[in-house]
Amino acid sequence: MLNKLREFLVGRYACNDTLNIALTVFGCVLTFILSFTRIRYLSLISWIPFIIVLLRFISKDIAKRQQENLRFEKWSEPWRKFIMKKLGQWQDKDHRYFNCPQCSRTLRVPKNRGKIKISCPHCGREFTKRT
Repeated sequence: MLNKLREFLVGRYACNDTLNIALTVFGCVLTFILSFTRIRYLSLISWIPFIIVLLRFISKDIAKRQQENLRFEKWSEPWRKFIMKKLGQWQDKDHRYFNCPQCSRTLRVPKNRGKIKISCPHCGREFTKRT
């Protein structure tokens, strides 16, 4: 049985790339949200991302699937950077983060210092915040 599956997948994309992962997560979230609706056939919409993942998985046009993944990664890069930045700030227990009112750059200052004067190293603006 496994040999037949292996023979079937030879020459196919069969890759768990970024786009397939995002489609799978989107499908799971959609399934969860649509499970609360009373409309019976609306939940069939949540199968669409899973069908796309399956079709990409068994596709023999490897170059096209790789191009789709590269376009998706280029499109999603700003979102992924923003999420990783916020996640890093959220996990940092020793510092607080503020945006400079003049240049909007993110500044990191130590926590639990009370009310302190913060000076932006980029534009030189000084402002007071409670940490």
